[in-house]
This record gives sequence, C-alpha cells and structure tokens, in this order.
Amino acid sequence: MSEVSFKNLIKVKESLDTCFKCSLCKGNCPVSEQIFWATFSPRGKMLILRSLLRGQGTLTDRVRDSLYTCTLCGNCDNTCIAGISVTDVLAAGRRDLYEARKAPESVNSLISTIKESGNVFDLTKEDMDILGLNPRMKFSENADLLFFKGCYATYHSIPNESTMRSFNLLKTLNVDFTILEAEECCGSPAYLLGDMDTTKRFCEYNVSKIEETGASRVVTACPGCYRVLKQVYPQLVGTLNFEVIHITELLAEYIDEDRLVFKKTGNDKLDVLYHDPCELGRHCGVYDAPRKILESIPEIHLEEFDKNRDEAKCCGGGGGLTISNPNLANQIAQLRLQEAEEKNIPTVVTACPACQLNFSASKDKYNMKVKILDINQLVGSVKGL
Repeated sequence: MSEVSFKNLIKVKESLDTCFKCSLCKGNCPVSEQIFWATFSPRGKMLILRSLLRGQGTLTDRVRDSLYTCTLCGNCDNTCIAGISVTDVLAAGRRDLYEARKAPESVNSLISTIKESGNVFDLTKEDMDILGLNPRMKFSENADLLFFKGCYATYHSIPNESTMRSFNLLKTLNVDFTILEAEECCGSPAYLLGDMDTTKRFCEYNVSKIEETGASRVVTACPGCYRVLKQVYPQLVGTLNFEVIHITELLAEYIDEDRLVFKKTGNDKLDVLYHDPCELGRHCGVYDAPRKILESIPEIHLEEFDKNRDEAKCCGGGGGLTISNPNLANQIAQLRLQEAEEKNIPTVVTACPACQLNFSASKDKYNMKVKILDINQLVGSVKGL
C-alpha cells in the first residue's frame, strides 16, 4: 500500500492492535442497524484499517465506502470494553485517505465547495439574506459576547429560523452581542471528512476575526461548530483568548441567574421528546443545559427517548453521511422518529441544526406526522417570557 502512507493511522496503531474483535461496538451502531455486512460495522472498519496499515489489504471502492459510511456518532466508543476510541481511529484513516487523494468523489466535491464558497451549501454571502436573516437587525461592533452562526443556521431556511429566534431572544433579554459579518465555515465538515489543512485554514481565519472583536465569549447554536471551536481549534492554534459555549449553556446560565424566566400562560402542556445531538452530548458532555431549559417552561412536559444522554441514538446526519449516503441517513433518522410516534409524543426537540435538517428530511420522505423543532425555535416562540 505504498500509495497511502498512513502516517495518521500509525499514531493510533496501539488502538488498532488492542481491539478485541468482540463486536460489542456493533450493538449501538446506527449504520449496523441498517447495513448487515460486517465490513460496515465498527469492528469491520477496525479490521480493515489494521489490514491496510499492515500492508495486507486492498483499498477497493467498497473499502473506501465502508470507511465513509459512518456518522462518527461515538456510540461505538461508549460500548468498547477495551476503552478504544473507534471514531479517533476512523478519523485518522480518513485523513490518510484524503491526503493520498483516495477519498470518495462525494467527499472531494464537498470539500472543494467549502473551500470555494466558505460554506457547505455553496452559497454567497448575499444568499443568507434571501433565507431571512434580517439585515436590519443591528449588532454591536464590539461586545463581550459573539454569536458564531455557522453554515447550517445561516444558509439553510429551516435552521435559519432558529437563528433568528436566538437573536430575537437575546435582544429581548437585553444581551449585548456581536457577530462576524465575514464569518467562514467553522471547519467541522472538513475535519470530519479528513481534510486537516482546510480545517486549520478556517480555524486561523475565524480565530483572528473573533479576536479582532475583543469578545471574551463565543456562543453558537450548532454542536458541530461548538465542538470544533472548543476542542479542535486549541489543538491547531493553541490556547484561545475566548471561551466557547453552546447557546443552551448560555440560556441555562440566564435561568440560574433569573434573567430568563418563563411565566405560566394557562395553556395546555405540550409533550416533547428531547433528542441529544451526538456532538453536543457524547462528544462534549452537554446534557443538562437543554433539559434545564425545557423543564423551566411551564407549558412543556419533557419526556425521554429510551436511549438518551450518552446512549442516545444518532439522527443519522453526522460524519458526512448525508453527503455519502443520504438515503441511509434518512433511514437512521426514521428509526428515531418512529419511537416518538410509538410513544404518541407529537414533538421532537433537538439542539442541533444538522439533526433538525436530517429529521425533517426523513419525516417528509416517510410521511411521518411528528413535529421537529430546534430548542431555540421552541423557546423563542414561547409566550410569557
């Protein structure tokens, strides 16, 4: 396998060698629930990468498809009795394939799009206004808090509404905040697909622009942005001069400080299920803040999925799967929404624009009746603030 150096995979060789080949990781894998071929299971991917590293395997199209047919949700990491991070190993393998120009064409196409336009939707800065981001809304030029919008929430009409709800809510609470007018993609898609050079480019750009504002806190409503800003940026440029928080953490703070108070309205309670986004929950440990918000709203009755918090099922929208295999992503989402229908709970609330989009696509594809809401969309619509 001289065509691929596997310099990143070598760094996680110990994890590959430690794998017990027990298949326990398969039990909670969203892909394995849909595709029964062993090569598409977490165990199968580990064996493939170990063989490739040892020069014993062949990098066929099927092998490449297997390595990119994954949401990187992290459920396999939770169930691994050897304590291995399967997602870290897979991420290393993806970097090696991308650097050797052996990634699938769909991956190369998306990364080219991000490089050229600065967002995953290949839209211009002017397009963001078309989707309703109010250009008349005034922001401070310098503020202690900066709202990092992200590609999904800025350029796509569904999460775009949630962004406006977040802005309006912060304005209602008299929060002084600013935004980056020339914001670029956070780099999360490139990071997940294996392009570290592009990830670093966006990192350096965004960090420099944020530091120019003088903001000491950066808040985002996107778990993908949150994770890469909080965990990956420091690895690439060192200690940041600002704190990174998710919007649910900020709103939970305001609830604790009595700055955000929901009053009783006398309306009937709405039963909702909260879906834990993988990058916000399993990868970053934010579970309580979204629940604190929902439990503080008198007209909301919070229910839980059977699998929640660190065991939560993936929505299917992560890891680039919506690009490499959108049908599979929709099928994974359908299973989650079916549970909501079986529980007869009409509304699923999440705190991630990618989850919201993939759930919405699956709902439309399979004619499901459950309603999908982003938590900011829900909070912003609540009467009695």
